[in-house]
Amino acid sequence: MKDAAGPGARIRVVLVEPREPRNVGAAARAMKNFGLEELVLVNPERPLDEAAYRLATRGASDVLERARTVATLDEALSGSVYVVATSARAREGYAGEVCTPREGAPRVRAMTAEGPVALLFGRENFGLSNEEMDRAHAVWRIPTGGYASLNLAQAVLLVAYEVFLARGELLETARPRPAAAEELERLFADLETYLTQIHYTDEHRLEGAMRAFRRMAHRALLSSNEVQRLRGLLRQSRWAIAHGGERVD
Repeated sequence: MKDAAGPGARIRVVLVEPREPRNVGAAARAMKNFGLEELVLVNPERPLDEAAYRLATRGASDVLERARTVATLDEALSGSVYVVATSARAREGYAGEVCTPREGAPRVRAMTAEGPVALLFGRENFGLSNEEMDRAHAVWRIPTGGYASLNLAQAVLLVAYEVFLARGELLETARPRPAAAEELERLFADLETYLTQIHYTDEHRLEGAMRAFRRMAHRALLSSNEVQRLRGLLRQSRWAIAHGGERVD
């Protein structure tokens, strides 16, 4: 399958709470270098200014002009069928599959055939929170030579470059379109309620348990129909617990 819509079609760069407009401008320039043009800013600390456009240069000013500013990560991820979080730091217990940008870029290209893909980048001072990382199907760890602090624009440039190199032939897939990010979050909310109701774990270990279930769901790339079936199973199970096991129509 050819990437006929262009090398950056359906790939959304999401900057979470960026602090400096000039960093956003430099990130826009990095995007434009490698064919990515959809930029979403989640609750930026300051609005775009002259410095942002100066760092973007005239060639990438259109990326800034079209950039969307939203209040929440939910809005930024709306409609996405595949989410990648980026990090230069080693952490324990990621909900998504961990790989390098080079290893993960072909998957991103393949998933654009199914719908929008979101690439998440965190704050300049401390990156993405654990809760934000939990939203990702995959976590791309950017290898470094020991000093893991990357400038925001540097991180965008490295990721955009690897995604650009993976253009061309897309993997054929016979599976249904994956569930959108918001559909998965509704499933996880139902599952958390269910796990609490059946005393599967306690409140201190619930976060870790949910992260493990998120990891399974992200790896499975559940379809919308599969998500609905699982939510139906959870609803029926809760009803059966409350009503002595009788079936609800």
